[in-house]
Amino acid sequence: MEKRTFTYVSLGLLVWAISGTLLAGYYLARYNMYQKEYNNLVDTLESVSLSASILISYGNDTKTWKNATILPLNSTAFTAISEIADTEYQDYGGELGVLVTSVNGLAGNTTHGWLYWHWDGEKSVWVMPEYSSARFLLHRDDVIAFTYVSYVTWPPPQPT
Repeated sequence: MEKRTFTYVSLGLLVWAISGTLLAGYYLARYNMYQKEYNNLVDTLESVSLSASILISYGNDTKTWKNATILPLNSTAFTAISEIADTEYQDYGGELGVLVTSVNGLAGNTTHGWLYWHWDGEKSVWVMPEYSSARFLLHRDDVIAFTYVSYVTWPPPQPT
């Protein structure tokens, strides 16, 4: 009787081992298939989009970073802030372009307003462009900032 029990237990363990190996092989094949599909999708997305990091500074030491924000190619600083925040703006057209007047409910007034900056990695400084945020084309891995600052002192302090 003991030999028969041993045989059944051994046979059960053998079936379990074979089943487990087949199941693990199946899931490994599925994992590899989905990993390949994921990599293809990432390659496709990288060919039609860019990634940028965006800082919103509300002027009262409250800051929000939106790192690695995916945006379509040919996005501007204006389209980037419009994608991540509730914005209001005034379009002056032509050379003047778009002026962001409110971000997430914080509107500019006669003494304060919204300015945008971009990070110059080579010089390690924030640069305030002299043209509309709607004309500032973003590139992959750009870092930009929209800051709520006072117009009383000029130039305004750089984002920190």
